[in-house]
Amino acid sequence: MKREKFLLPVMFILTMAIGLTGCEQEVLDNNSIEAEKVQAFFDHDVDKGRTCMINEEEPISPIDFEGSVTLGEPIKIPQTVQNMQYAWEKLQERELYMGTENPVKVNKLYVRFLPKSKEQLLELSRYDSSLDLFDFPLHYNFEPTSDHNDGYRDRTLPLEAPNPMYTVVDHDYVFPITIDHEVFMELYMPDEDRTIQLELADALEAVAENLAEGTDAFKGFEESLSAKKKKWRPEGRIRVIDHAAGEPTDGQPVPVAGAQVLARRGLKWSWGTTDEQGEFRVKKDFKHSVEYSVRWSNHEWYIIKGSGVIRAWYFGPNKKSDWDAIINGSIQSFYAQIHRAAYHSFYGENYGITRPMHNKPGNDRIWIRAYNRPSKFAPVAGYFYNLAPHSIWVYGAFKDENKEKGWFYGENYDVRHDELARAVLHEFGHASHRNLHYINDELNYSKSEKVVRESWAMGVEGELIKAHYPIIHKSYLGSTTCEFDESFYRYIVKDLLYPEKDNNGFDSLNPNYESHFAELTLKDLENAFGNTWEEWRDNLKQGLPKAEADNVQGMFDYWSTACD
Repeated sequence: MKREKFLLPVMFILTMAIGLTGCEQEVLDNNSIEAEKVQAFFDHDVDKGRTCMINEEEPISPIDFEGSVTLGEPIKIPQTVQNMQYAWEKLQERELYMGTENPVKVNKLYVRFLPKSKEQLLELSRYDSSLDLFDFPLHYNFEPTSDHNDGYRDRTLPLEAPNPMYTVVDHDYVFPITIDHEVFMELYMPDEDRTIQLELADALEAVAENLAEGTDAFKGFEESLSAKKKKWRPEGRIRVIDHAAGEPTDGQPVPVAGAQVLARRGLKWSWGTTDEQGEFRVKKDFKHSVEYSVRWSNHEWYIIKGSGVIRAWYFGPNKKSDWDAIINGSIQSFYAQIHRAAYHSFYGENYGITRPMHNKPGNDRIWIRAYNRPSKFAPVAGYFYNLAPHSIWVYGAFKDENKEKGWFYGENYDVRHDELARAVLHEFGHASHRNLHYINDELNYSKSEKVVRESWAMGVEGELIKAHYPIIHKSYLGSTTCEFDESFYRYIVKDLLYPEKDNNGFDSLNPNYESHFAELTLKDLENAFGNTWEEWRDNLKQGLPKAEADNVQGMFDYWSTACD
């Protein structure tokens, strides 16, 4: 069939101009290459209209550490064994709890692990998945260095070395023998001691707090133990201003579901997870103000600052009240919208298709690398990298043919959030496809044709975008040309699911053609996967009446040549 040219809806013009749809990283045949050491990238060079293969990884850049906070003053830690012993002695001097055995003993350790490489960092997370690991010191205040305020970097380390990982463990914790560690402080935490009464635990905490702050040991003591000084439970909600022209949500705060919210005071902390309305409540009570923050990760993924291994954070306020955060106009909008798309891929409506591979023994969390800069390789918005750990790379900027820097979503990340969602959902389409190949022994991801992988990912992004951006989804249904002039990105999934829309591959003047549409679902298309374009087509045709099978054939025939 002769290829016809159509105008794409306005929403998609930018996509074609700068190659917003993501690309995919491949591995070569594992029989010929040591997969853990060699990466081969197949990406689409939009400027030159060709496919290129690059056998190098995005290098670690100091640019990706910009926006990191620096350390301020040390925090006085009340729970050190020495300070707690002093608090116990003060209680005894006042003849309180006389006849009670001294409870103070080491029951916790404040430690830091010293991984030397990304591989050791992964080994640590695999060794004990229950550890709360922080890549910043917990005994310091932070000094913000920019509006980003999105992470911490120990700048005394070599560029490729991870930050030390800080946490609190039990006093008898068995440390991994292959990863160095240091014990910073021996602690006694009364609220973790099940052998003493709650009243004594509260009394020790109250006196120890005063001693650490250098004030009178019994300042406010009676009040702190009375009903007037009740503990409180940190809670609130996390939202982000959405920017998607034409959508009802444009310019409005939308909830960020599944975000991990931390309430912390020194070495004591508690987590809460936002629900579908963006609301959270942590699991423990506090007496004093807490430092709020959001860690842009969960059980299934980490969002990483660019090329290193620093996790992305949103460091919020220190307060003794609820936190109602509305994110807008900063890199935090970038992280929040990436998180929303990742959450949808794992937990949202996906029409029954395979989810991305879950975090479980033998498989790590997906690393989502969020770059506040252009890709080294091409002006694209994303890649999927399928070696361990699987990762998705998302870029906020690009360089045009004149090497001028431009921004996909605005320099302040306050435009085109729908396009950002498309880019992330596209790459998660690859991740779910990759997982299907782990499940189905008859499929071979490394041997599957790129046109199958990319056309499938195009279909996944188009369908999943509907939940958040229904108006833009309707524009997607009007797309009838290829994503690029020379492309593997074909709208075959859209045509198969919505044959009554702008479609190709059969004679629309035939008055009976509508009765010949096969009623296919996204799961049907996934179930029909083969390693090649032809296998996919023939599997779909099996069992269909001839007229419906002919329409499927016509659609595949059209898209076989439409992008040449």
